[in-house]
Amino acid sequence: MVYGAIMNNESNEKTVVSIDDAIEAIGMGPFQRRVLWAAGLCFTADATEVMLLSFLSLTLQSEWGLTDMQTATMTACVFAGSIVGTLFFGFYGDHYGRRPAFLLACALISLFGLATAFATGYPSLVGVRFMVGFGVGGLVVPFDVFAEFLPTSHRGVKLLAIEYFWTAGSLMTPLFAYLTLETSWRIFVVLCAMPCLISGIMGICLVPESPRWLLSMGRHEEAKAILRSAASANGIDPDSLFHANVTLKDEQVESSN
Repeated sequence: MVYGAIMNNESNEKTVVSIDDAIEAIGMGPFQRRVLWAAGLCFTADATEVMLLSFLSLTLQSEWGLTDMQTATMTACVFAGSIVGTLFFGFYGDHYGRRPAFLLACALISLFGLATAFATGYPSLVGVRFMVGFGVGGLVVPFDVFAEFLPTSHRGVKLLAIEYFWTAGSLMTPLFAYLTLETSWRIFVVLCAMPCLISGIMGICLVPESPRWLLSMGRHEEAKAILRSAASANGIDPDSLFHANVTLKDEQVESSN
C-alpha cells in the first residue's frame, strides 16, 4: 500500500500522496460518524419540511379559509424555491466551500422554518415557505461533504445509511402532527424546523471544510491540517501519516488541468 511506504519513510525525500489514498489511510471512525450525524439530520430536515406541507395545507385551508388554488400554491412555492436553491448552492459550494454552503442552507431552513410560525397571513406564509424551499435546495451539499470524507471502501454502504435519516424524518412529521396540530399548527412547524437547527449547530462544531475542495483551490496546508485532525479523531497518530515530507495532490484537478 502507498501509505505503508509513507509511514516507513524516514528520509527527507518528499512524498506525494493522492487525496483518495489519504482519506483511505485515516479509515472509518468517530470522525466520519460525527459528520454522518450532522449531514444526516439535514436529510431529516428535508423530509420534515416537505412532508409538513400535507398537514399544514389542510389545517390552514380550514383555519384561514384558503382556496384550493392557494393551498396548491403554498405547496408549489416550496418546490420552486428548491429548484432555485439547488442552482445557487451548487455554484456557491464549488466556489466558496462546502462548509459555508452547508451552514448557509441550515441557517435558511431554520430561520424561515421558525418564521413560518409567525406568519400572519397567506402572502407572508408563501414568502417564508419559498425561502425554506430555497434552503432545502442546498441540502445536496451535506451529502457531498459526507461523501468526500469517506474512504472508497466504505462509500457505498455509508452513503446508503444516510438515507435512513430521511426515513426518520418522514416518520417524525406525522408524529409531530398528531401531538401538536390540535393545539397549534405553529408549534408543529417549530418542531419540524428543529432537525435542521440541530444539524447546523453540529455543523459549526464538528464539520470542517472538505479537504478535496481545499486541494482544488490550492490550499494544501489547510487540507493537510484537516486530515491530521481527522486521523487523530479516529485514533491514528497524524504524524505517522501526514508528516512534514508528505504533499497532497488531487488527481482529478491535475487530470483536468
